[in-house]
Amino acid sequence: MKNPDYWQDSLQYLTSADKTLGDIISQHKDYSITSRGEAYETLLRAIVGQQISVKAAASVWNKIVDLIKIIEPNKVLSTSKEKLKLCGLSKQKTQYILNISEHFKINNIIDDTYWEERTYLSVYEELITIKGIGPWTAEMFGMFYLLEKDIFPLKDVGILRAMYQLYNNGERMDIDKIVKISDTWKPYRSVACWFLWRSIDSEEVLY
Repeated sequence: MKNPDYWQDSLQYLTSADKTLGDIISQHKDYSITSRGEAYETLLRAIVGQQISVKAAASVWNKIVDLIKIIEPNKVLSTSKEKLKLCGLSKQKTQYILNISEHFKINNIIDDTYWEERTYLSVYEELITIKGIGPWTAEMFGMFYLLEKDIFPLKDVGILRAMYQLYNNGERMDIDKIVKISDTWKPYRSVACWFLWRSIDSEEVLY
């Protein structure tokens, strides 16, 4: 587990740049984002967490852990689709998890040195070649594993809901307005998003 070295600078910058966000940050003074330090687990957790609540995702994940015990590609690939689906995974998510496991196995990704000293763009471009990993999942990997400081997942439901509540009295906003607000957070949009998630969910988002 590691804390990003830019954390304190980002909090000061965002508090100064955006009073609304600054109020959220002040309510969560002890909050800090960390990486699990496990690329494979981060990707699987992101797949599990797609389009469901943090609490529901945690329940499904715990069932997967109970079933497989050790979360690594060969163990997942040797588990039947039927058993994986019984954990609460849809047919589609089950296949996506198997696709990721196959990618790790084929490329012999046995430790996290595989991702070191690479640009986020190169990692992103590799990940989206895996069927089941789209922009959102690649963005979650960038935010929660690589700890990239300036990612803004524009299509994340939680981020949009938080912004509607905080910046438009709960009403929907045009994408252009959302982007304009997020531009004031650069170069720390990831940090802003972590606090937006915290503002709407008592459960910590952590993939």
